[in-house]
Amino acid sequence: MAGDNPTLAAANEATGLEPLNAQPTEPQPPNQHPTGEEIPASLTSLPSGCEPVVFPLDLGSRTKSNQTVSSLPSANQFEDLVKAKTRPPGPTRAEEVELEGTMGVEYADLVDKVGNAVEGGQVKTYKVHTGLGKGEFYVMGLDLDGERILGVRVKGLEG
Repeated sequence: MAGDNPTLAAANEATGLEPLNAQPTEPQPPNQHPTGEEIPASLTSLPSGCEPVVFPLDLGSRTKSNQTVSSLPSANQFEDLVKAKTRPPGPTRAEEVELEGTMGVEYADLVDKVGNAVEGGQVKTYKVHTGLGKGEFYVMGLDLDGERILGVRVKGLEG
């Protein structure tokens, strides 16, 4: 199985054994491990300043396998999820917010899109402060089948 490689051929002749790390003779299929990063079609066409986001469902010790997860993370748990994905790391503070008045009307379409993308339509909205005067809104839903939390990030908020 040394093929055209003189080093592998010499090793095979000297030892009479095939090398353990010989090259495969056929193309290998791509790694089939699900990443949870697949975005539902409903979240692919978003307004400017918005982007789809996915977080793993594992919230520290609270996972689908050892404890039933039936709700979205608290503000503190969500803060930890955002910190883990933020590069470079920096100060982050999250809070749950209710979208009311003008803000509720402005983001109603995003709430509907996220609600339609997850089972049960459960959606929470978080405001995340990522630095002095910088903030982002996250409209997030719980996708138990995909073992993830998915939604939309609205970037570039002031205050």
